[in-house]
Amino acid sequence: MPLNTLRFLLLLVCLVPVAGRAQVTVSPPYPTIDDAVTITYNTTQGNAALVGVSPVFAHTGVLTSTATDPGDWTFQISDWFSGFDSTILMTPGAGPLHSISFTPRNFYGIGGNVEPKALAFVFRNETGTLAGKNADNSDILVPIYPDSAFCGVFASHPVSPSYYSPGDSVNPEVRTNAVSSISVFRDGVFQGQASTSQSFIVGMAAGAPGKYELTFQATQGANTYTDTAYYVVEAPVAIGPIPTGMRDGINYTSNTTATLVLQAPNKDRVYAIGDFNDWEVDPAYQMNRTPDGERYWLELTGLTPGQEYRFQYLIDRQTRVGDPWAEKVLDPFNDGGINNFVYPNLIDYPESKTEEFVAVLQTAQAPYNWQVNNFSAPDNRDLVIYELLVRDFVIRHDWQTVMDSLDYLESLGINAIELMPFNEFDGNSSWGYGPAFFAAPDKYYGTKDKLKEFIDACHARGIAVIQDVVFNHAFGQSPRVRMYQDRNTLEIFTNSPWFNQTAPHPLGLGYDFNHQSSYVHEFVDSVLSFWVHEYKVDGFRFDLSKGFTQTFTGQDIGAWSQYDLSRVNSIKRIASRLWQYHPGKWVILEHFANNNEETELANFGCMFWGKASDPYYQSAMGYEQNSDFEFAMSYQARGWSFHNLIGFMESHDEERLMYENVNFGNSWSGYDTRDTTTALERMGLVATFFFTIPGPKLLWQFGEYGYDFSINFGCRTCPKPVVWFYLNDPRRLRLKKIYAALIKLKTNYPNTFRTNSYNLSAWGKQKQIHLNAPMNATIIGNFDVVDQWTWTGFQNTGWWYEYFTGDSINVTDVNMNILLGPGEYRLFTDQRLPVPDLDVSFLTEVAAPELIQASFVETWPNPTTARVNFGIDLEESGEAHLRVADLQGRIVARVQKGWLNAGHHELTWDGRNDAGQELSSGTYLYHFEGAGKTSSGRIIIAK
Repeated sequence: MPLNTLRFLLLLVCLVPVAGRAQVTVSPPYPTIDDAVTITYNTTQGNAALVGVSPVFAHTGVLTSTATDPGDWTFQISDWFSGFDSTILMTPGAGPLHSISFTPRNFYGIGGNVEPKALAFVFRNETGTLAGKNADNSDILVPIYPDSAFCGVFASHPVSPSYYSPGDSVNPEVRTNAVSSISVFRDGVFQGQASTSQSFIVGMAAGAPGKYELTFQATQGANTYTDTAYYVVEAPVAIGPIPTGMRDGINYTSNTTATLVLQAPNKDRVYAIGDFNDWEVDPAYQMNRTPDGERYWLELTGLTPGQEYRFQYLIDRQTRVGDPWAEKVLDPFNDGGINNFVYPNLIDYPESKTEEFVAVLQTAQAPYNWQVNNFSAPDNRDLVIYELLVRDFVIRHDWQTVMDSLDYLESLGINAIELMPFNEFDGNSSWGYGPAFFAAPDKYYGTKDKLKEFIDACHARGIAVIQDVVFNHAFGQSPRVRMYQDRNTLEIFTNSPWFNQTAPHPLGLGYDFNHQSSYVHEFVDSVLSFWVHEYKVDGFRFDLSKGFTQTFTGQDIGAWSQYDLSRVNSIKRIASRLWQYHPGKWVILEHFANNNEETELANFGCMFWGKASDPYYQSAMGYEQNSDFEFAMSYQARGWSFHNLIGFMESHDEERLMYENVNFGNSWSGYDTRDTTTALERMGLVATFFFTIPGPKLLWQFGEYGYDFSINFGCRTCPKPVVWFYLNDPRRLRLKKIYAALIKLKTNYPNTFRTNSYNLSAWGKQKQIHLNAPMNATIIGNFDVVDQWTWTGFQNTGWWYEYFTGDSINVTDVNMNILLGPGEYRLFTDQRLPVPDLDVSFLTEVAAPELIQASFVETWPNPTTARVNFGIDLEESGEAHLRVADLQGRIVARVQKGWLNAGHHELTWDGRNDAGQELSSGTYLYHFEGAGKTSSGRIIIAK
């Protein structure tokens, strides 16, 4: 007899309330979800593992109608190692008895549309080293009865399906809460009857391989109650090679067929369950196993072209996962928080059918029509990368709005966007470093085609796209984690192909990838190739690449940072494989290991994040100690052969430069770097000593405005204010224009700003940069809080020109000094260049640092070069007016006048006044009134 059958029969014995012998007794004996229930556990019964133990804790969860195995718990109260947890502490009684009382719906937090079938228990001691279970060490199950005056349950089949082999006996037992007449049927065929009973067991042969439905009908006078369950008689797993040309994941072979391939070594049996078989385990959908035992595969036929099918894999009767290579997955916990305008017509999660993440397949999808097929990425020496978190960059947190903002980013002059992780991650509102599915764009930002359209639009503007990828770890929703994970302790099994049981290094986030495993090699290579091939990304930023090691260093950060040949070889392997098939794609490492290791990898062709935040903090604040940014910013100071150091003053991971300044800056005799105006001026100073250093650069979003909300605003990873309103402040807009002028200088004059011949003098408060090229440049700055004579060190005599002002100076002494006020700086070249436009006179007011408030009126893109969309949600119908005015309150455009029905409306304004003339750059006000509501806000036109 199969193990599950034995477990169910033993379970029945345990649930019979025989005084003095029952392992568990239940009061009331036929509990519903809303009853006050008392569970009493006898430590001497079952496996008797807790005899004499006190205190005793009830580790517990719920089996719902979607459970596919008696161990498939949901609504689990706490984890196994929660220690002394008063929530599940049992009250000691007489002798070996311990009890706990609760109302199931409230205790477990069971939602209204969930159908519980049984409560599941494993009792434990405080440390979790002892577990009280059934005599066969299976979980203890307490059936939950329907909330009905007269009802019954299949007590022997609280979970569907149960599994049998040909030749087994099936002994379904029905229990009712009152004496009744009970009849049992299999696939509609009568099997037996008890005329007056509360319990009835009928015996039958399991039958041939297939799926069988059990039905009981209980009758008490005029009352009849019916319920169903089903069981599966399993056939041997078919062995056969995967059809030619199939890869891991979903393979679309025609408009009506698809072949599923799952890599699952060391697994015994896999079923496909989904919309195509009503989410029931069916031997017809048992997957074939390859001769080497590595993979399972199944061909699906008869699919409707273009229809979305939701599905999962059921592995070894216990674990359900979505396809690890799915490009679209459904999240039962977070999809409800995705707006329809972000992801239109998102298919519903199959509630009451299953649990956990679900994959989606769809044949006959229309391929995205790429407009740019020959994009040439910028020279990496000239890179100016804008690091961006979609959630905190635009209020609508979607690809469309970021795409609408490309005019702005193009005007800033950047030539690459680095996107924080956007493959499907745990939760919605996140930095993205909890990856779950590595080939699915997270739906919180929009559809996969909208992401492709965004990348296409970037390429059309000469902007490269860099994807932040996470291969140090994954988190609990990852199917690769869940396939080899203990469901109670959540620990990784020793036979996991991908993960370590314990991270060998100090930053062991989530579940740590084993980068010496050939499975991880294949996985990483395939993920990178997928995103290049399908989405045309131009490079990758590898998060926490120092973790790509199996060298055990425990919690010793210093030891972890030492040269590690295995880690070097691992990264070289990744890069070589990527370049073999996709030449020229950037490999950018967040590494921060010792310089000898980084030097070897940099000379191999990898680029590195170069953290320079600390010395720039000190420099901007007017302090000398630790203000030397030469080693942090100069590849030559590190002894590298190539410009492979991506310097940054700020990143998503660092405190904001402006925040440091206004809170901790230096001051002297009326000059205070903590003053907002002064601090913003000093942002221009440090920017000039940042962008002009040869080598690629990275800036964090809104750094060009002096973003001054702390990284810990709310919490470190909490949503941050989206600050397009900074454009109303002429001081901040001028800083943005200084950033743009420096970036264009760097990218338009590469012979100077990628030179190999340069000198940095960055150790004191008087700093200089000398760039030696056909066009020489000398940059000087006074980082002090008092006036200082600053040495120049011009490369030659003759006329020199100050970039920002156009002023000229005839140099007769190359070692001349120039008096600079506190925070002043000069950028000289020995060739005259166009003077950048830093004019902000069209802004006459300094806006208060306010947050954009939620409203029933949304605008996008905002800022804009012209066109603006208005999204308006009305609860009732009525006459409505939408007007645009200038800062003096004069109406310049009437966007809407007339009746609007209740519901969602999207209106478009083309940026012209009522006379049809294009409006100039500046800030405008909109005002909506109608249907009993009003709303006002700002529109920023930035051409």
